[in-house]
Amino acid sequence: MQQTEDEMGTKREVAGLVRIGAGETQAMRVLTDAFAELRRNHPRVTCQLYTGNADAVEERLERGLVDFALMIEPVDVRKYDHLELPARDTVDVIVGTRSPWTRLDIVTPQTLVQMPLLVSSRTTHRSFDLAAWSGGLVTSGRLNVVGTFGLIGNASLLVETGGVCALGINHLLGLQTSALRFLPLEPQLTTGSVVAWKRHRIFSPACEAFLEQLRATLEQ
Repeated sequence: MQQTEDEMGTKREVAGLVRIGAGETQAMRVLTDAFAELRRNHPRVTCQLYTGNADAVEERLERGLVDFALMIEPVDVRKYDHLELPARDTVDVIVGTRSPWTRLDIVTPQTLVQMPLLVSSRTTHRSFDLAAWSGGLVTSGRLNVVGTFGLIGNASLLVETGGVCALGINHLLGLQTSALRFLPLEPQLTTGSVVAWKRHRIFSPACEAFLEQLRATLEQ
């Protein structure tokens, strides 16, 4: 009710709440830059941020609990309107500095299937297409999966013990610690992101203004 009152309270100034669900990715900077610019022009616009993997974020989008969903590919966006983001994330194997695997410089498909791995708990969409990356050498059945995680933050504490490794995105802020190393995959594996919203959704003035600013930011 408060959100509706804020949005309808004045026609002279855009106001209201923009709800964004997002995965852990550097591509989020595009959305935060867009929102910051929107706030400079319309200071009564506020935001609500939710962080989760693609399954959780898409569920909230379907339930109307977020207005925009930033999801790491692969995702099925056929039922949504969406924008593809230009930034791409690099997928690495994250190891603790106390792990025997830390001596490696790269991780090949043959090595990956031997490592004790924590992997994303995503089920609606695969996390990464390892079969295509490895030319069919790495399948889900061949991986030595010892656990799953929703978000990498708490999982990284287990990786720090040295007993397990994790397959995840490089350059995330919470993972920049001396207790962890990022081992690049060979060949390199990258993944993109999309911003999606429900088709035929009637947006509030705040959400319309955010989408307009997001498009402008992407064009710059």
